[in-house]
Amino acid sequence: MSSAGLAAPALVYLLADHLDSALAAGEDLLKSTLSWNAGDARSADGLTQQRRDEREAVDTARSLEMVLLARILKSRETAQELVKTESEFKLVSRLYTSGTAPVAEAANELTDETAVAFDTGDGITAYLRSRGLLAEDAAAPLEAASLTVTEQFLVAGRMNLGALLDLVAMFLDTLETHYELYDHPQRSKPAAPHAVTTGAVV
Repeated sequence: MSSAGLAAPALVYLLADHLDSALAAGEDLLKSTLSWNAGDARSADGLTQQRRDEREAVDTARSLEMVLLARILKSRETAQELVKTESEFKLVSRLYTSGTAPVAEAANELTDETAVAFDTGDGITAYLRSRGLLAEDAAAPLEAASLTVTEQFLVAGRMNLGALLDLVAMFLDTLETHYELYDHPQRSKPAAPHAVTTGAVV
């Protein structure tokens, strides 16, 4: 039976916060466009600044991805705690935790800094390739190419961003169906993957 209009337990609000923050990070990631080697090689000063901007842009994308992953991991833990007292969420919680298992496993692997350093270190090209922004058989993007983050972006190199955000939104919508979590009538939906330039990448 729906509990809409009733005050939600504190654990529900905590879970909703993790899910909402994960959506926000994913939406910001979808607004990213990374430009490759767009600087003028004839200008040493301009090229240096361009390289700086490129590194900053990819670091921003990585940071958003890490925020998304952190919130996914926390939401999984909170969901498992919630079903101990709110059994009506057992099925949706199981669907969510099983659906997000690939990124959870990948997040654990990312904590192994030795393996990452031995494999690719902090290489930007390897990051682009593992996230599906660069073809496996491509040495590097074409000169002055724009790499737009879309729903096909592989979060942690494992799961499409679009599918992951769909799972998050589904779980949050289920919570909202049972409880009145927000004062406003509608929560914003995940943004369409339109290109909005946030920086450049090398």
